[in-house]
Amino acid sequence: MIMFSKMLTRILVPYDGSKYSVKALEKAMELSHNLDSEIFLFSVVYVDYISPPGILGLVRTKSEKESIKKWTKSVKMDAEKLLKSAVKKCETKGVSASYNIVQGNITNEILIFAKRKKISLIIIGSQGLHGIEKLKTLGSVSRRVSEQAKCPVLIVR
Repeated sequence: MIMFSKMLTRILVPYDGSKYSVKALEKAMELSHNLDSEIFLFSVVYVDYISPPGILGLVRTKSEKESIKKWTKSVKMDAEKLLKSAVKKCETKGVSASYNIVQGNITNEILIFAKRKKISLIIIGSQGLHGIEKLKTLGSVSRRVSEQAKCPVLIVR
């Protein structure tokens, strides 16, 4: 048990507020409480589908670019509220937690962050939020993360 607990000191939880990410966080809190681990909550703002790089050579107008910028900022602010509340939840359980928000490809950003922060375990929900307004990318993020991560991945259903 000692060796196992030393292995799992840095737990990454990709978090979007979906019921599966909430379950993943609960599992992470349970594990970290027992193993004295630190939780890293992570959210990726994915906006590429609303600003494709130059469709047929069309250039976006200044007002379109401005709306995209405003919309992205609003999505980041929502993500921040969500993550701050999740960090508070961890702290009330006596678990050390922090959060990060980045913009980009969800799977890639999770893998880059995990490597950079020397994450020892990723706990991810089996599904994220659905629908364009919830920024779900095509395909299964959890499946791709589990296939490509350099550390163990626990998928929570």
